[in-house]
Amino acid sequence: MIMNRSGIGDTGILSICLVLIAAIFIVDASTPSGYSACFLYILPLFISLGLANDRAIYGLALIATILTILTVPFEPSGTLSVDLFNRPIAIIGIWIVVLLGMQRRKYERDIEKKASELARINRELEKRGTR
Repeated sequence: MIMNRSGIGDTGILSICLVLIAAIFIVDASTPSGYSACFLYILPLFISLGLANDRAIYGLALIATILTILTVPFEPSGTLSVDLFNRPIAIIGIWIVVLLGMQRRKYERDIEKKASELARINRELEKRGTR
């Protein structure tokens, strides 16, 4: 399983992700359309894949998606057509990262489960062989 090897803990990782998301929202809202800072939401989502709780990861992706949409009225004047192209692509990118990351976590969990089952079977076989 993807583990938090930094020693920060889930609360620390979640806090870092939320601070990054808030900072990205501020940057995205202050840049004119055409400069898509909304793609930066992918970075905290990569970080969030170190969380143990799957719901927290989906929650962060949902927050990033909502903020990507809500930023449009706050942007300095620009062309809306650029936003109609960039924002959906950013949202698709956010969810691709999350879904692929979650799929990888599932495979890693399956591998860990099978490895522990194999280790248990090996221990049983070793016990039988020593009798």
